[in-house]
Amino acid sequence: MLESPDDNICTVSFAWHIEDGHYGDVDLSGLHAAMLIRSEEGVLFDPDTAWQMVVIIDETADDDQQAALEDILSGRAGGIFAVAADTHVESAEVAAAPFSFTRDGADFSVEVGDMISMEVAGKYGFNEELGRIAPHPFTKSLEMSTGKSTTATVEYNDEFTWDVSENNAFFCDFELANA
Repeated sequence: MLESPDDNICTVSFAWHIEDGHYGDVDLSGLHAAMLIRSEEGVLFDPDTAWQMVVIIDETADDDQQAALEDILSGRAGGIFAVAADTHVESAEVAAAPFSFTRDGADFSVEVGDMISMEVAGKYGFNEELGRIAPHPFTKSLEMSTGKSTTATVEYNDEFTWDVSENNAFFCDFELANA
């Protein structure tokens, strides 16, 4: 995300499991969402790089919950996603799908319909400590844990199809709030 991609195409997949959350009066606890991003040139976070994006909402969300998650992840609710949308997003689609999420410490797996499959194992280093990168803007602690994907496949359509299994993976507890 911070250096030029192989073959000038950068692909990213994010997935969130919301343990506890709300948007206004709408309870989002227990729901899931995912985001696929693709850029065809440049460094992903370079301000001149355009993104094509797909937001995938948990199909168990009711209409208010789907609208809330769409507002948050598309940037209409403000915050870090608004900055990304204003700076990068050239096109965006929204879809709904069933989610399956399991986590055991630093190991987790995510299935999003037949579109996304990710399995990640935390990577431990010196002193058997889980690897961390910092600073990272997505977390309250400014840290993100490192892992390695055993499976990391996406198959949404021709543009959003990739297999980056056996690569680096990053995960964290994520806290998002607007004042």
